[in-house]
Amino acid sequence: MGMYATLFRNLVFPVIEAQQGTEIRKYLKWFNRTQWLKPEELEKLQNKKLRALIQHAYRNVPYYHRIFKKLELRPDDIQNKDDLSKLPILTKEDIRKNLDQLRAVNVPKSRVIEAHSSGSTGEPLKYYIDKKSYSSGWAQTFRCWGWTGFNLGDPYVKISLNPRVGFRKKLQDVLLNCKYIYFADVNEKTLKMHLETMRKGKIIRSYASAMYVISKLIEEQGMGDLPKPLAIMTTGDTLFPHYRELIESVFGCEVFDGYGGESTPIAFECEEHTGYHICDESIAVEFVKDGQEVSPGELGSIVFTSLDNYAMPFIRYKINDVGVKADGLCSCGRGLSLMSSIEGRNTDLVVTPSGKFLVVQFFTTLFKYLEGVDQFQVVQNRVDRLNIKIVRNEKFRDRDEEYIISRIKSQVGNEMEISIEFVDSIPPTKSGKRRFVISNVTPF
Repeated sequence: MGMYATLFRNLVFPVIEAQQGTEIRKYLKWFNRTQWLKPEELEKLQNKKLRALIQHAYRNVPYYHRIFKKLELRPDDIQNKDDLSKLPILTKEDIRKNLDQLRAVNVPKSRVIEAHSSGSTGEPLKYYIDKKSYSSGWAQTFRCWGWTGFNLGDPYVKISLNPRVGFRKKLQDVLLNCKYIYFADVNEKTLKMHLETMRKGKIIRSYASAMYVISKLIEEQGMGDLPKPLAIMTTGDTLFPHYRELIESVFGCEVFDGYGGESTPIAFECEEHTGYHICDESIAVEFVKDGQEVSPGELGSIVFTSLDNYAMPFIRYKINDVGVKADGLCSCGRGLSLMSSIEGRNTDLVVTPSGKFLVVQFFTTLFKYLEGVDQFQVVQNRVDRLNIKIVRNEKFRDRDEEYIISRIKSQVGNEMEISIEFVDSIPPTKSGKRRFVISNVTPF
């Protein structure tokens, strides 16, 4: 495995990057150096990139040019992160209504990647990133994995909700030395087989809730001789304390949690686990309450500005999560700023009559390509009944309703009654967070 990793880093990956037009290796080398810069040096770098982004948005993005004119602002009025408060918050609804106007006119189509949100808000979203942002994002992720002892080219295991059916994705897994596990296939009968796959990776990357379910199954079956990865990297949903405790106990390794959204890595845990290091070289993060930046230790709505995505700038984007701003530096010595915790993501497990579990990402994956759905919420009050609330728009068709029910039935079976309720709105909680799954059935 070590020989392939070396071959991969020095030969295979450069060929892949040349063919794809990406620069992940270049960014990774840079980030591994900049993480040790002093906070004031990182802030200077961040502000320089922010000013360049603002100039670009003003000149090349119709939406932002209009915003600046309306507010009688010039690009030079935004010199640092504090000045961002002069601009309005960007919401998901703003993106939906102004998608074409948010695209930069000077970025070639060959450099643009269409993406779809499968985050935790229950609101499907289409957006665009460029290959620079894509490269930067993967480099930030690989840097975090490096904090565990992982090196680019080492084998890793990915546990996810999308089945690998296309040849291109399967080939990508082979080239990246990735062993893939489709979480919907994990159950008591198949668990032993999947554990053998997990032995093949130095790290395991998974949704926190999916890894918790797997750990619970292992515990309940009293299984021994388990895989011993360097670390388990969780992402996508909330890593609750009892999730971390059980996963680490079962697998005998540390869990490193990561947080991001809309193809943008935001923050990662390091080996000290005293908070989340913000990716300061690529992003500017604000914690906002009542229109103002909160104090350290206070809960605020997470608002970020991506400094690398020129295809469709996310400037002061409200991701609909809340977190706690931290003060000071981590004892690891890195100069990256910190957030104490992410409090806004809430991931309930849906349990079926047969004892199977569905994590929230199954539903966000299901709905993200349905343009006729503005919002959804899954409510479970009984083990044999599921109610799907949907806020639809003019693009919704009868076949969409049939598709939703059939896809859920394919996972839960015919023993569960599924109803769809069309509603005018789905109110958020008091914190402003929309709950996408509300399950009142205790899974364990």
